[in-house]
Amino acid sequence: AVYESHSGNIVETLTDLLEEAESQLAAAREKATQDLNAFEMMEQGLEDEIKFGKKEMGEAKSASAAASEKKAAADGDLEMTSKALATDTTGLADLHHECM
Repeated sequence: AVYESHSGNIVETLTDLLEEAESQLAAAREKATQDLNAFEMMEQGLEDEIKFGKKEMGEAKSASAAASEKKAAADGDLEMTSKALATDTTGLADLHHECM
């Protein structure tokens, strides 16, 4: 009886499995690289949005503070004008009363 080696089929099968595993590993690494790049782009976009949002919020706060300051000044002017009007109205009434 002649011994027939079947190890050739086993080696071929293992080689095929190794090639398939290497192919899957390469595909997985490529996918991981693409996912990492997509994440980094999204992260950069969000960081930019936050940076610009903070800048706009700072500008809005500055504008609000300036508007509040102007309003306070206008309120002071209005109070002084109202007092002057009341004084003038009283003076006019007194003058009108004296002329009659």
